[in-house]
Amino acid sequence: MKQISIIFSTSTKFSAFSSLIRWVLKTPFSHCAVKMTDGDTGQIVYYQASGLEVNCVCEEEFLNVETIVYQKDVQISDAAYVAGKTFAIAQLGKPYSVLTIFGFACQLMLAALGIKISNPEANNGSQWVCSQFAAAYIEACDNITLDVRNMTPKALYDTMPLLPDIWT
Repeated sequence: MKQISIIFSTSTKFSAFSSLIRWVLKTPFSHCAVKMTDGDTGQIVYYQASGLEVNCVCEEEFLNVETIVYQKDVQISDAAYVAGKTFAIAQLGKPYSVLTIFGFACQLMLAALGIKISNPEANNGSQWVCSQFAAAYIEACDNITLDVRNMTPKALYDTMPLLPDIWT
């Protein structure tokens, strides 16, 4: 068994983008990442969609730019760990999906008018935002089905209590 964590964080410095996400979603966090200990080096690393692409950073670098607000720790089987890490590595370098952010904005504006839609920017796995990447990672680990297309940081956070503390 290995431990991974789903991280919810906010920028350590002022960020208009982070502030806007927190304000719109009414959450103390604006970012999601997957935290794990690298099996070869023992270093804690964070897989995330941030900046311009999906990337992996060491803990020191992550904590220089993010403050962790909430962390869901999960024990997973070795097979689930390998499946999740294989997925995460295969996503490295894929672009950050700015269009998905606009899709979320469209959803929120229409929701204010009582109209519910799916994110019009389809996610086919060629681009990611942080919450969709983390949700797809969870799916890759253990055949848990999540609504990746509509997964905002708040939606992922709301999903955390539904996930088991041990994935097999």
